[in-house]
Amino acid sequence: MSAVRAARGRLGECLEIFGLRLVLLAYWGTVSVLSRRCAKPSAYRGESVRPRS
Repeated sequence: MSAVRAARGRLGECLEIFGLRLVLLAYWGTVSVLSRRCAKPSAYRGESVRPRS
């Protein structure tokens, strides 16, 4: 029975790590999308000094 209990413990630990990684991935993805949408447009638009005609 102790081997089964140890296997369950390892499985639970793996699921916990997987869940934590999933939460962190969702968090960073949300932060990335929001930072791109809420960012003010910069004056810098490339290497050209003046707009092309």
